[in-house]
Amino acid sequence: MRQIILLTLLIFSVTSYGQSHKWQLSIQLQPELTFHKDSYPWWKENNDKSTFNIGVASIVQYNINKSLFVSSGVGFISRTLNTANFLNQAALPPPKQSFTNELVTTKSVSYRVISFPVNIGYNFISTTKFKSFITTGLAGNYLLNTAYRSNFSRYDGAYKKNHWQGYSLTFGLGTDFKLTKKLQATSSLSYAYKHHVKEDEYISNQNGNGLTLGHNYLNLSVGIKLSL
Repeated sequence: MRQIILLTLLIFSVTSYGQSHKWQLSIQLQPELTFHKDSYPWWKENNDKSTFNIGVASIVQYNINKSLFVSSGVGFISRTLNTANFLNQAALPPPKQSFTNELVTTKSVSYRVISFPVNIGYNFISTTKFKSFITTGLAGNYLLNTAYRSNFSRYDGAYKKNHWQGYSLTFGLGTDFKLTKKLQATSSLSYAYKHHVKEDEYISNQNGNGLTLGHNYLNLSVGIKLSL
């Protein structure tokens, strides 16, 4: 967690060096469609599902020239999967840990994640009022906690994780529209073509081991961009 705090401070401290519109700071709202399975055990048929989630992000952008830019920042999202899997109540931490034999099945699993995206972008259209761009990049994802909702409410709740969940590789398309000399409206659509997540140790497979709840997402970012 100390590394996360240091990285966040670094991201925001660089804004003090902004000049000649090279640096820009944006605040973004990020609605998202998360694509996942209705269940994950290998021994049963799985169907595709999607859920609507929403996150927020703060992004610092450095414009290398009129065409190229790099950006980095920090974001938060609670990513809910409506999926039915066996919850291993014996693996839960006290006081909710239980060694009883009831069959506990999840109704939803919510991963609460801080993400640290790093992107490179290219403006393929650039006028005094309007820009259109493509981006590609990598995001490291830190899992704060996971909330489980099941058919036995006594096991429900958010459980601390505090570890790196994995990473995302994304590709996106977006636009900026000039509002004033320093303000722009910004929007972009990005897809995680690779979203790697660690095994969930509280979800059990038929053999009792943890289970990986693989998923990916389509993310819309809308916000305001300030030239520094």
